[in-house]
Amino acid sequence: MHSGRTLVLTLLAAALALTPAPGRGADGVATVLGEEILRAEIAAAGTEQEQLSRLYDRVWRRVAGHYIQRKALAATASEVAELAAYDREFAARDRAQRTRKLAELDQRLEAQGLQAEERAHLEEFRAVLRRLAGNDAENDRLPPPDPAVLAASHAQWVEMWKMNRALYQQYGGVVALTWFGPFPHGARVALIADYERQGLLAFADGRLREQLYALLEAAPAMVIPPERVDFTPYWKRPIPPSYFPD
Repeated sequence: MHSGRTLVLTLLAAALALTPAPGRGADGVATVLGEEILRAEIAAAGTEQEQLSRLYDRVWRRVAGHYIQRKALAATASEVAELAAYDREFAARDRAQRTRKLAELDQRLEAQGLQAEERAHLEEFRAVLRRLAGNDAENDRLPPPDPAVLAASHAQWVEMWKMNRALYQQYGGVVALTWFGPFPHGARVALIADYERQGLLAFADGRLREQLYALLEAAPAMVIPPERVDFTPYWKRPIPPSYFPD
């Protein structure tokens, strides 16, 4: 009798151990690398589209950080210094060229005989340059940025470019053209799917999962042809001429 009772108690204890405790896991929509994403956190974003964006943000931040660590893609001190030097040089050249262009416009607007349309265009251009010069002067009066904060920002840029290049090399796929350069659209989706296959990412809400993948797999507005894909970061290229012509 004792052995039968012991068996029943053992089975009951095992069943209770496998049953989620009240409130635990019931409100989760996904688990990424052992961290649960709660439904309330996603719902607080607002509309359905905003909820999907927040879910993707929560998933991607954890997956990307893990991928960077796993692939040893963390920014080095020399890489951060290289980017910082490029940004300083670019800013100095850009300001110098804007100053020259502003002086040129002042001189051209002093000339007689300009057509009304041309004068209006030059005056509008000059107003933009004067506003930018004012912003420069205002920024010069501010205290310099915290070196640690600036270095952290540069490190994020370095790691993003290194990660995007590594993702494309590993997974390939469609590459989108964005303001920030090439974006490995297809490779990012493939990485998320790969993490799910590995059990590092799990969705508790199947509907949200389907909606998220539908959002991520939508074709980008602008695509770079495969033969033109180049993940060389901008700070490793020659500084281009300013967008203000000489």
